[in-house]
Amino acid sequence: MRGWMFLTILVAFCLLCSPVHAWMWEVGDEELAEVTGEGYSSFTLENEVARAYFNITTSTYTEIDSLKMGYYDNGSGIGWDENWEGVSLGSATESLVCRGIFIEAGFSNMTDPANRQLNFVRVGTPSMTGPISANFISFSGRIENPTDGVLVDGSRLNLGQRTIYCNNSEFSVTLDRTSGWWFHWGNATITP
Repeated sequence: MRGWMFLTILVAFCLLCSPVHAWMWEVGDEELAEVTGEGYSSFTLENEVARAYFNITTSTYTEIDSLKMGYYDNGSGIGWDENWEGVSLGSATESLVCRGIFIEAGFSNMTDPANRQLNFVRVGTPSMTGPISANFISFSGRIENPTDGVLVDGSRLNLGQRTIYCNNSEFSVTLDRTSGWWFHWGNATITP
């Protein structure tokens, strides 16, 4: 009964609303010359890599029960490229902040439509600050920092319970046609 009453009121409201009109007109060069603004995105195509960059800042504290990516036989057996449990992006006291977001697609034979091949898709940020914590049952990627050098570099590694803290670090996640899912931190520390 309540559903019918709500539907009747909604239909009556819609019937009583008057139509709305909008007009479009051409803007002349002189008026357009006075308009200023700053682009929030850029697009490039260099060395067979198409890249979209978005000048936005994101901030989050998110908890995920389980993150799994790339279940297949990589030649060493069937398994997950990434198998993380109890994931925290950011923490209750510090958000995970990304300044700028990019999306890249790498090709081979880009100028030959018959033989063009997508080799990888990468999503990342040039600047990420904050913690990512999880039980890294399976981790594929590279974590490094300028002081200690390469901390982790491998495929399907069991890192255990860890917190990866990055400070103004380049970060990306890549799906590659040969190496599967791969994470990269350019400036991070790992605890414990």
